[in-house]
Amino acid sequence: MATNTQREGSRGPAVVQLQNMLNSKGFPVGAADGAFGPKTKGAVIAFQRAMGLAADGVVGPKTWAALGVAGATLGATQTNGGTHLTARLNNQPNGPGLATGSITVDGRTYQFNSGSRKLLSVPQGTYRVRAHRNSRSEPGFVRDGVGFSFLIEDAHRPNSDAMSDRRDKADGMRTLLRIHPDGGSIGTAGCIGIVGNGATLRQFRDGMNAELRRHGGTCTLRVQ
Repeated sequence: MATNTQREGSRGPAVVQLQNMLNSKGFPVGAADGAFGPKTKGAVIAFQRAMGLAADGVVGPKTWAALGVAGATLGATQTNGGTHLTARLNNQPNGPGLATGSITVDGRTYQFNSGSRKLLSVPQGTYRVRAHRNSRSEPGFVRDGVGFSFLIEDAHRPNSDAMSDRRDKADGMRTLLRIHPDGGSIGTAGCIGIVGNGATLRQFRDGMNAELRRHGGTCTLRVQ
């Protein structure tokens, strides 16, 4: 278990957790490397000011609480082994077409759409999921006033969202895959588009952020 107070010069899994949470809340620190340096301190100060806390750059109980983390959960497991999340497709078109399915996040199951009449759905496979944008306003990423996106990476190539897809006759690769609300017209360009009203989408976003915190900032997703 990590110590509660983190400050410039601290290192370890609690700092990784802190950095991932700051990134997800719109206070970017860059890569979550577990080293509490000047950039992380600056993001902490900006977050503390936004929350009306003493802006000293030291992450103690009040700052952790504002981030939504209780002291007992600091330094929770950081393993990325195994499958944390599973998305089950009801159908997988051999070419362009709308696929539907379900994904279970933080103990709750949500429905999603992927692909469309002219677009391919998400490929089956194993991926890594990371925080991307906790708020979005583009029509295709918003439903009922709620917008967000989570990054889907190739599990075998960290930091790459280019996946092989045998159905893509052009170059066999898919890029820029995300998990986001199924906004705009029904379906997505290969992403996982969560279906539901504003309350459902906020619950999903909170659940995804909880999963990421639980697993050290990166979840493994199996699409089958």
